[in-house]
Amino acid sequence: MRLPWRAREDRLLLRARRGEREAFRALYRELYEPVARFVGRRVQRREDAEDVISRTFERLLLRLESFDEEQGGALPFALAIARNLLVDDLRAQRPGVPLEEAAAQLIETRTPLAELLRGEEIRVARERLEALAPEVRELLLLRYADELSSLEIGQLLGLSTAAVRQRLSRAVRSLRDPADREEGAMAHE
Repeated sequence: MRLPWRAREDRLLLRARRGEREAFRALYRELYEPVARFVGRRVQRREDAEDVISRTFERLLLRLESFDEEQGGALPFALAIARNLLVDDLRAQRPGVPLEEAAAQLIETRTPLAELLRGEEIRVARERLEALAPEVRELLLLRYADELSSLEIGQLLGLSTAAVRQRLSRAVRSLRDPADREEGAMAHE
């Protein structure tokens, strides 16, 4: 199933795969902002982000033939490339870093919501986010910071849409204040 607003990107990628240069240029223009946002949240220095973005599109161009429209859309394909480059860069900087630690370092806990909160609320929110497993934090960031749909997240992570929705629901529930959870439980009794 394709998301209607992503169908243009998919068509451009298929045309680029057939060798249409202008289609790749248009695909670059369509995907640049979401790829830059994805990378920018995971890299501290602007120069490093620009390098990863550039290499993402270079690798995308080189791997057009490996794109399988049955496996997902153009955006999840590009984000998977960017994600792999980020992990590769982190491993190159720190030989021997376990994958779990690498993933945790790629995840930034700052979100638009956290920027609006002040003082104690920020501290509590950060503590709760940091207490989550790295893959749960990444899932929340993909949905709320990178603004990907459940379908796109599923394509990126190799999960069904239902599994993504279920995991997101559990993750959001786990972030709630324990007092809020108790009130909700009493309301159902």
